[in-house]
Amino acid sequence: MGAHGNVHIPSESWPNWTWYALEFAIVLAASMVVAWKVSDAILPAVAAAAGHAGALASWEGISIHSPEFRALEAGVEARIVTMSNWAFYAIVGGVFLAWYVLIRGLALKKRVLG
Repeated sequence: MGAHGNVHIPSESWPNWTWYALEFAIVLAASMVVAWKVSDAILPAVAAAAGHAGALASWEGISIHSPEFRALEAGVEARIVTMSNWAFYAIVGGVFLAWYVLIRGLALKKRVLG
């Protein structure tokens, strides 16, 4: 019995680069969610680093989208948001670095689907 000529074999017909694109999208989404949650949690520390720790009576439960934060003076708000953005993208970059260099490069030591 011979095989049919129209048999679909994924490893031979599926473009290999799509697995890398899928992995990139998953790592990007996961790193952005982690950075979003962490940057909201460290907002008091970011405000303190910007020199505006006393801008609000309590930073507990405050995010950059909350009405209490939006009521701050425009210059103070802009400085804290700028520093928060730097923290956000530093965390995104850290997760990428951890995944592609440490985990994938050193721990796995092999190609995806290789």
